[in-house]
Amino acid sequence: MTDRAVSDVLSFVLVFSLITASVGLVTVVGLGGLQDARDTERISNGERAFEVLADNQLDVAHGGAPSRATEIKLAETTLTLADPLDSNVSLDSGPTAGSTQSRPITFGTSGDGGNLSRGVVYEHGAVFRVDRGGAAMRRAPSFQFDSDRTVIHYMTLESQTGDVQRRAGSTTVLVRSVRGTTTVLSHHEPTGSATITIQTEPRRAAAWKRYFETELEDMTATPGSACDPLDGSGTVSCSFETHDLRVTKTTIRVRIS
Repeated sequence: MTDRAVSDVLSFVLVFSLITASVGLVTVVGLGGLQDARDTERISNGERAFEVLADNQLDVAHGGAPSRATEIKLAETTLTLADPLDSNVSLDSGPTAGSTQSRPITFGTSGDGGNLSRGVVYEHGAVFRVDRGGAAMRRAPSFQFDSDRTVIHYMTLESQTGDVQRRAGSTTVLVRSVRGTTTVLSHHEPTGSATITIQTEPRRAAAWKRYFETELEDMTATPGSACDPLDGSGTVSCSFETHDLRVTKTTIRVRIS
């Protein structure tokens, strides 16, 4: 009656195996969940910082402020003043009503090829939250679409150093914005439709298209108000009709330090 059916060594092996399996399961599943939660909070913090950045750019472009500085905590992410992207407004009658090149500011983590995987982007006055599956416009640009009068006010970001600026790590950086010149590119009373074209990244192109389609819905319905299908290149092109078209541009010189 005092004999045991299982030895102490076998019991120890079974208990140790159970503990090891439990630790491994928690490590694989739990740490992965914690990493995702940390990444999400990191991008959310960046989004709040970009809301402040957008307000500061408006102060510079419209509020008469000569300069503004925005503090952004990197937290193992990368902040980049990227290569310039084109945008223009053209008329059916032929002439280009206005064109510009502006550098987007991107914040987040990089994926394959160095492209932004998850993060936040400031582009032409709009703020986007970008994920692997697509992008959502969190803040609209300072464009005003109306059948009576449409105003396209570009906030054109230029690099103070003349090239791409990039900071990475876990430090806090300052995005310094200095007001340049404000120019009236054109003022027309179009007899036909006008077309705005924006060059961007393919995921953000879909968000731009949704924004333009929403704005055009609020205008008087006309056959000329529509967006072309996306071709995957990152170019968005939308046409609209208005009685008064004004295109202006404010240049803002940016430095990341």
